[in-house]
Amino acid sequence: MKPEYEKIIDPPERSFMVKIVNRKSRPLLSQAWHFHPEIEICYTLKSNGRRFVGNQISEYEEKDLVMFGSNLPHGFTTDVYSSQVVIQMNQDFLGKSFINKPELRSIKNLFLQAKRGLEFRADTKKKASKLIKKLVKKEGMPQLIYLLELLQLMAEAEDAVEICPKEYVLDANLAQLGRIKIVYDHILSNFKKDVRIKEIANKLNLSEAAFYKFIKKHTNKTYTQIINEFRINYASKLLITTDQPIVQICFESGYNNLSYFNRKFKEIMHQTPQGFREHYLNREMS
Repeated sequence: MKPEYEKIIDPPERSFMVKIVNRKSRPLLSQAWHFHPEIEICYTLKSNGRRFVGNQISEYEEKDLVMFGSNLPHGFTTDVYSSQVVIQMNQDFLGKSFINKPELRSIKNLFLQAKRGLEFRADTKKKASKLIKKLVKKEGMPQLIYLLELLQLMAEAEDAVEICPKEYVLDANLAQLGRIKIVYDHILSNFKKDVRIKEIANKLNLSEAAFYKFIKKHTNKTYTQIINEFRINYASKLLITTDQPIVQICFESGYNNLSYFNRKFKEIMHQTPQGFREHYLNREMS
């Protein structure tokens, strides 16, 4: 299945879209996985869950700030209430020649970088949140001015991190993106148990050997790495939302060996499960 094309209807009185999107939950990737020609900035006011961008999967939480370039597939899944500010615009939203003005060179470069997706870290998020909150309350010229300020801030950000590898942008096409979504959906539904390669390879009409090559080429990861990321992400959520013993979380996350679980958790999260839980609890109390 291909990522769904989302048609964004631009209001006739505006050259760009600003909206707050509220959802009770959106647990399935099939509900979220989409693309559109418009460049998008997304700022999470309230929520946490999993963020899918191109061939990358990561956790997101409140104050998450990301930018998606034109036609970059993306989607957020969550089991909880979500509120996000979404800003969408075409590259030439102020006219076809406007983006080529010398004063806009940095913003033009920002739009090019966003083809791989961009995540912004603490310093930029703090400054951007103030602009975004002003932007959603304004209309007309004041809103446009705040948007340009926001784009300039993001263009100059030293803490911007590209989400997808360069190879993804070069190689990805819609047919392959749809096949990757099939892989992610299957893992999402089955990661708590033994995920058999043959089952998922059959869904793509591939041999097991061809499947391994397909995954490595289009995600730059091994299939085992992807499985472990899903399981450890789920385990980290249990560690901060429940008081279950770590050994129980290990088994519930799809592992049957506590030593292996601990090793993989530290490899991916850079902390032991116990250290991760304690760090989160201390942060909540401070």
